Amino acid sequence: MTPTRRRRRRRRHPVRSSAAATLVCVLAALFLLFVTVPGKRADSRAFATAAACVGDEPALECRKTIEGTVKGTETVHQGKSTHYRLTITGRGGDTHHADMNGPASVFAKAKPGDRVKATYWRGKIRFVDLRGTVQLTEDQPKDAYRFPFACGMGLLALGGTFGWLTYWMVRQVRSHPARYAWQATVLPCAGVLTGIVAFVAPLVTDTVPTALVLTGAGAVPVVLGALWRIRVRRRQSEEFEVAPVVPEREECIEGGVAARTPYGRELIGAYLVVGPGLLAVTPDPAGRTLRRALPHTLVVERVRVPYWSDPSGVTAETRGWRKALRQVVIVCRDGADEVLIGVQRKHVPWVLGALRRPPAAGEPREPREPVPSEGRA
Repeated sequence: MTPTRRRRRRRRHPVRSSAAATLVCVLAALFLLFVTVPGKRADSRAFATAAACVGDEPALECRKTIEGTVKGTETVHQGKSTHYRLTITGRGGDTHHADMNGPASVFAKAKPGDRVKATYWRGKIRFVDLRGTVQLTEDQPKDAYRFPFACGMGLLALGGTFGWLTYWMVRQVRSHPARYAWQATVLPCAGVLTGIVAFVAPLVTDTVPTALVLTGAGAVPVVLGALWRIRVRRRQSEEFEVAPVVPEREECIEGGVAARTPYGRELIGAYLVVGPGLLAVTPDPAGRTLRRALPHTLVVERVRVPYWSDPSGVTAETRGWRKALRQVVIVCRDGADEVLIGVQRKHVPWVLGALRRPPAAGEPREPREPVPSEGRA
């Protein structure tokens, strides 16, 4: 008898969530890459080409250098951030504060009374010179574009990953109803790895073209490896054989049942009680109360991977992604009605053994044979 597949009912919630994540990531990436980064790079070019201020001209579009003495250094902790603050006293007695870009260089060498030169541009100190040693401040515009560029590249890679997952759920699931573990691991892992490469590349290179080349060089092997893994995994069968094992005593395991039968509404609970000749559903984690036993008229047809159209109680979606990846479905028939039993892969032999009718007194036991199927995973 060829098993009939139910018509898939598309789940809108994961599709909408993935599409929303795609939109958010792509819009944020476009804003960073085409608004924030060009502005930061323009500031860097303006600072590099700025001329020295003349006389008392304010340090707006020109550079103004002041001389003073070091008053002190201070390490300031604000939440998860650490600021290395250098305090300078000018010739007129005025005080200037500069947050340096690290604890080394000028900040490490400066002592109270040392003579330094601080260069202003657009109202902020951009670098400090101590006896020929120059250290940039946190407000320096030279490399200010790197972090937003890195965030934009990483978000663009993640947006592409979410977009592919959305396409898969909308289009590919129609022709591939089986729900394999690789669908939830290979593509996201490849997307995350590509995002990491795209994020790190601008931070370790000096120019935008170099960062793009490094990102492409790192992304190509990741994508090729993911495509090879998908090609290999798509050949596996959705059904497999499992030898039944009759439990020696009653055990309570996690699982769910969905049945198109008159008693289907009574099968409430996220736990199964398995034992010799007993399979019951219960909401009690200990399996002692509120049991609803399944009838002995159930006939096992096959053991398969979950389908995208299966109810969430059968696919273990509500119990976390780790358990959902290890979930399998036992397809049974009660007359003309279909009954789906979802359990963890390691508990399948117990469930199959519990579904076997216990032999009557004097009746020989049935030999242990695997549940027939069309292939092996």
